[in-house]
Amino acid sequence: METWIIITIIGMTALVSLYWGNVLSVKLPELDSRFDAKPFNCRPCLTFHIMWVFCSVFALVLWTRELFVYGLLVAFLVFFAVKIIDNKKVTK
Repeated sequence: METWIIITIIGMTALVSLYWGNVLSVKLPELDSRFDAKPFNCRPCLTFHIMWVFCSVFALVLWTRELFVYGLLVAFLVFFAVKIIDNKKVTK
């Protein structure tokens, strides 16, 4: 599979997962108390899970193992980056 397709899919998946991780980590716990648990109210965790699920779906649709492996690696990198950013936030 062409490299630019994999890079584009992973980049778009990272942007979408960052957006939805940011929005849903706030909105889901307000929706129901069952969503006030670790994977749903934690922005880095939810971003990671959204990203690896999207990369898995795209890898299955395009039938490529490279997209899954690279997507999983980028999902871990995004998780640690968002975790570091969240740890540096000052909340009162």
